[in-house]
Amino acid sequence: MSAAPETDPSLRRIQRDSAVIAVAAAMVAVLLQRGRLQGAVGVLAGAALMGVSYAAIKGGVTAIVRRPAVTSEASPGQALSKRRVAWTLVKFVGRYLLMAVAAWAVLVPLKAHPLGLFAGVTAPITAIGLEALRLVRRPPGTRAPGG
Repeated sequence: MSAAPETDPSLRRIQRDSAVIAVAAAMVAVLLQRGRLQGAVGVLAGAALMGVSYAAIKGGVTAIVRRPAVTSEASPGQALSKRRVAWTLVKFVGRYLLMAVAAWAVLVPLKAHPLGLFAGVTAPITAIGLEALRLVRRPPGTRAPGG
């Protein structure tokens, strides 16, 4: 889902499980629709939208986390410029506008099934639930963060 490999084992499993769930749901959609692909296209498009959203959120959070280190090295009188703050806001809003346009493109011109899109969007949520069950079922003492 993201350009760099994920270092946290739980997040790696969630990413892998999301992909597996999305592919399985797409296959089920093809079976339920007797060979028609609208549902499967919706599932895969929904999963892709969530992947793009995850990458965007992760990139934004990473930038925010790294920013204090950069600004702490700056001189005390140096503050973030209004231009930089405005650009950050434009990127934030732009990501969501892009996601809305992509969802429209999947539903209208591609004629993907809305329930398929919903199934694809919920694949990562299902994967997160599976990971939560894995973490709860581990023996006590082995629940170290990321391990």
